Amino acid sequence: MHWSVVLMAMAIGGARAQLTAQSSVAPDLRECYTNATLLNRNNLPPTTVAVLIDIIRKIEDSPNVNVDLRQLAVSLLHTYRQDGIEFHQPDTSLPSSANVLPYAPTFHSFHRHRLLLARLIPNNLPVFANDTIPAVLKCAFHNMLSTTVDARVRSDEAACNQLSQYRAQRVPRALRASRARVDGDVEILDKSALESANRNGHMRQYNPNDDVEYAQVYGAKSERQVLGESTCPVLGGVVHSAWGALSAGAVIAGVAAGAESQQVPISELSRSALTEYSNMLVTSIYPATLSGDLAEAALIQGTERGSSVISIGAGGGWNSSQARRHFLLQTRLNLEMTDPEVRGDIDGFVLGSMLPRTLSTYGSLKLSQLLDMYYTAKNGVFDANIRACNRKLTAASTSSEELQRQTLAFAAALDSNMPLRGTITGGLESLVANAVTNYRTHVDNMADVNCVTTELTAATTRSKTNLYIVLDSAWQYETIYPAISYILDTIEVGKFGSSATLLSAFDGSVIINKTFSLADFHSHYTLSRHQSLLLGVNLLNTFTNVRTLMANELEEEKRLNYVGGNSSVLLFLLNSGNLQNNDQVLEQARKLNETVPDLRVLFATSTNQMDVLWNLVRDMHNDVQTIQLQSNGMNVETSLARVMDRINQAGRRIVNPACGSQWTETGLSGSRHFVDYIEPGYVNYYSVSPNYFFQNNDNRKVRIVRTGGGAGTFVICQSRSVARPRMNGTDSADQSAVKCELMQGAGASGSYEVSLRGACDGHWTVGACPNFYISVELPAQSNPTTTATCTEAGCRFPYNSRYQVEIEEFGCYSGASTAGATLMLLLTSLALLLMR
Repeated sequence: MHWSVVLMAMAIGGARAQLTAQSSVAPDLRECYTNATLLNRNNLPPTTVAVLIDIIRKIEDSPNVNVDLRQLAVSLLHTYRQDGIEFHQPDTSLPSSANVLPYAPTFHSFHRHRLLLARLIPNNLPVFANDTIPAVLKCAFHNMLSTTVDARVRSDEAACNQLSQYRAQRVPRALRASRARVDGDVEILDKSALESANRNGHMRQYNPNDDVEYAQVYGAKSERQVLGESTCPVLGGVVHSAWGALSAGAVIAGVAAGAESQQVPISELSRSALTEYSNMLVTSIYPATLSGDLAEAALIQGTERGSSVISIGAGGGWNSSQARRHFLLQTRLNLEMTDPEVRGDIDGFVLGSMLPRTLSTYGSLKLSQLLDMYYTAKNGVFDANIRACNRKLTAASTSSEELQRQTLAFAAALDSNMPLRGTITGGLESLVANAVTNYRTHVDNMADVNCVTTELTAATTRSKTNLYIVLDSAWQYETIYPAISYILDTIEVGKFGSSATLLSAFDGSVIINKTFSLADFHSHYTLSRHQSLLLGVNLLNTFTNVRTLMANELEEEKRLNYVGGNSSVLLFLLNSGNLQNNDQVLEQARKLNETVPDLRVLFATSTNQMDVLWNLVRDMHNDVQTIQLQSNGMNVETSLARVMDRINQAGRRIVNPACGSQWTETGLSGSRHFVDYIEPGYVNYYSVSPNYFFQNNDNRKVRIVRTGGGAGTFVICQSRSVARPRMNGTDSADQSAVKCELMQGAGASGSYEVSLRGACDGHWTVGACPNFYISVELPAQSNPTTTATCTEAGCRFPYNSRYQVEIEEFGCYSGASTAGATLMLLLTSLALLLMR
């Protein structure tokens, strides 16, 4: 009886797992097509690699999910991916029915998808429960994984401008000086933008109201939407990365197929396959990636268009430079293997091919870690060669002969599984050979950013900031949203990086609670949420409520024994003029600066407000900036450059949690520590406020102790005047202001001590005493291969190196209390002098 129940459960689970391979929209995905809010993609997070990884991490962290990497990849495909779903115009001459969903998987990509899930990447586990992630993230994830082409006529067709006439103007984006955020796809511009000669890849204005505004096309009946109606169809299943737009579904499919590769005879894929190929074997990773799209191109173009020359690669661009939700194709023909699909196929094939070897040495590797290592600027997947910027070279290493053989085999199987407008009677080999040859040529000509350029423009530090954004609702959403999106991407909001909190400039109330999730932030900050905010800027109420918020944060850190980590930045994004600053506002700002000494207050205003705001910040020359955000969102990076620099200048905190919000001077820290991590080629910067070492204590110190494995030598630097001290790399005319030492290996010798004895000697007040700056650097190794030594929950990458930051005898000295004590000391001294 026991085994019969188990077998029945497995049968039910397996059957349910195949629902995304059926010819109707899977039941758990129908909400994405019936709920008007979820159908509007502007209510969903942007389609980027960072958001994709964030959602995968949420699934991995779910208490009800307990699977390994291979099982997770397979279950993701069977739960959330369903290629080829199209809208079908209802017959307007008949009454509409609430029982009919006008969406179904009928696009050509579905037939290959069904064959993959049913025969080549089967799933014996139940699919994930419908509440594993919120509906908004489920639909966003489904859209990022599922390949389809929406060719309906939209209301923005005029902006596409018959894109074929501009194909000659496709050029790679100009490089940014700060980071490698270059996309190999040019974004689609309107005619005036193209003629402006500013060809740095930006698109037309991001307008959230433009989403899914399709013209109501009536007239002749159509069984399915007619491909070619739109001059710039929308390609689904695409995510943005710094190394080109790519099809995420192909990446996950490659990982799933490669982690447990199998060879299947064509006869098991199709009983009616062309007889001359029936004895050939299909290796699962090929149809899941490269051979799948190549076979589609050969079959469809060879039969429906009668072409002997198979076209590979269709370019396009995003609807916005920052709010990327729609990838618009530049052509409406030969869409079987678009540029994003080419990239996704290569990435999925590379990752899937190396995965068995990787898992044999590091079996606890997570899918999110695998993708995070591949789509990063440095180090790669345990080998600097295995990363997205090296895509062109890794693609070249694939055997053309094997690729052609596998494509031929799968094309023969797919031929009888896909409805075509013709019948193959011969010549399939020549079609496949031409497709593979043209694929090679196309990859060689793709203008994606390579690893040399990537490393030249990549950041050398990982941002870890608790960012509090005070938002003025006077901004137009389409203007401020791309700016906020850019800020969050740049500081790397995520589980292992920064957090974001959104506050109202009307009164400082919380709009979006503190979150370490990009997906969650974007899910909550939508056009409707922005329009619901109260209008106006009240600095007094805002500073008052922010003080309360920060006091609560300090008390929570005290409860959690929080010794250090993320920096704290309060950023005002203001568009209103005539700001009211008076003595009451100044007093609240002064108290905030004195009682939360590690908080950096910044203002970014649309008009010059220096005369009004200078006395509310610590550094009036750098902490009050004027930004000129254009309504078309094209200048976000340049406009926010100085603001981002100030955010990044705020080093990670080292604090005394015993101080809390009350700053009792008896609150000595004793010995405490926190753990931090660093990866090869990066540096972590720390800042210690004099509020913790103002009065002398001979035992007061900071100690860096290497506590984990990993190759390489740490470089530890300290300074009192240089906020980012580095050996031979500090932006300071006086290198003598920086002291550095090398730390060899772990153990007793792997430590570095910074004495804070008498660190404020000669300074009368806390405010006059400078911070203490410390950096921990792990230079890149000459050997590009990295090993997995970091296995605990706090490791973003398996090759992170672990160390402890220890503090001894930190004190608590608020600016207010020490200033008062100093004034009393001065008055007493003056009285004694007068008495003489």
